[in-house]
Amino acid sequence: MPPQTIPQPILEVANSSSSNLHSFVARANITPNSFQTNTVIAACVMFLAILIAWNLPILRDAIAGLKLFTVGVHELSHLTMGLICGGHVVSICIDPNDGGATHVMGLMRTTPRIPRNPYAMPTFAQTFWSPSAVATLASGYIGSSIVGFLFIFSGFNIVASKACALVLHFGLLVPVLRADHWIAYASIIGCEALLIGLWFGDHGNALRFFVLFVGVMNLFYVVWDYIDERLFDKRNTSDCAQFSELLGWPTSSWFIFWFVYDSLVFTAAIFAGICVFRRTDEQMYREASKFLPTR
Repeated sequence: MPPQTIPQPILEVANSSSSNLHSFVARANITPNSFQTNTVIAACVMFLAILIAWNLPILRDAIAGLKLFTVGVHELSHLTMGLICGGHVVSICIDPNDGGATHVMGLMRTTPRIPRNPYAMPTFAQTFWSPSAVATLASGYIGSSIVGFLFIFSGFNIVASKACALVLHFGLLVPVLRADHWIAYASIIGCEALLIGLWFGDHGNALRFFVLFVGVMNLFYVVWDYIDERLFDKRNTSDCAQFSELLGWPTSSWFIFWFVYDSLVFTAAIFAGICVFRRTDEQMYREASKFLPTR
């Protein structure tokens, strides 16, 4: 039987597709340069540093200003979603050590939910939960992850880090209006001074790591929230405990779920920063010297 030949049009299409695939792979090169590699390593080290600093007594007070910003972003996400879902905000608490708490009324069902299992003994929250209540509760960790993603992504570029530093500057000033302890004031002043000092040094290159630090702190807020509850029995329970009360899974299971979610967001932020900000050191310094120049 004579061998079959592939028609010329099919060969042309196959060759064209192959060349397009190679060109796409070449354009989408995600191999990090040395500048980006150091940023990734720094982000991983910062996770361990925050894990230690968040829980040690003296270091907890040193980063109280950044903790207020992180908890504030988390609670603001709850508040925003609660208002969108038609709830009424009763109170909001932001504390660097006891965590935060946002009380929103009008989101639960007015009629009880009938369980499928006649022998089940659901709690009050499990009987009256609604999609609006779940969305408001989930918005805390989701909002923290969005802010964390943006800050980590911006940490790969000096100009983007300067833009995030402006947001962080005003975000640190907000807690001053309601702070009631000298430690909070001292920590906020120290963070602001460090922020300004890094801005004027080396065209803001070191500012990237400050923004990266805040990004990791916000993104993995579920870790600090959960550990705070386990180690210090804080007054305001973690959102993982709230999910357990509302939907029934153990608190540790909800922690694992949100930690995996945050890890995926962290990976996405790293890949996005590597792919988008593919610049040499000279190009990045040249851009930074033109955006709000310091000298």
